[in-house]
Amino acid sequence: MSFIAKTWNNGKHHLTGAGYGLKISLENRDRFFNRNWQTVILHLQGYHRPIEVNVAKASFWNRTCGELIKKDIGIWLYQNDKAPWSSGQPHEVKIKIIEDRKFNVELIS
Repeated sequence: MSFIAKTWNNGKHHLTGAGYGLKISLENRDRFFNRNWQTVILHLQGYHRPIEVNVAKASFWNRTCGELIKKDIGIWLYQNDKAPWSSGQPHEVKIKIIEDRKFNVELIS
């Protein structure tokens, strides 16, 4: 099972990767993520190691956000020439569920 998400940035394009993440639709967040989880593990395609991302925060579960935020995501996007992007032109990623709390992430655009 998989779904599409978009790359996300807080408006500040740091080469360190800070301020980057993946925007999950609220529908997919509610369908594929569990409020009881503290973190999720992302296997970013081609990245040197899996990363752990905090989902036990109010901003992930509110009615407008749903971003998985971690500087490693920004580093990965820069390594793949996907950051920064033009305003309003985020890239798409395919997120595939491996098992509870574990996901594969690959760039598709």
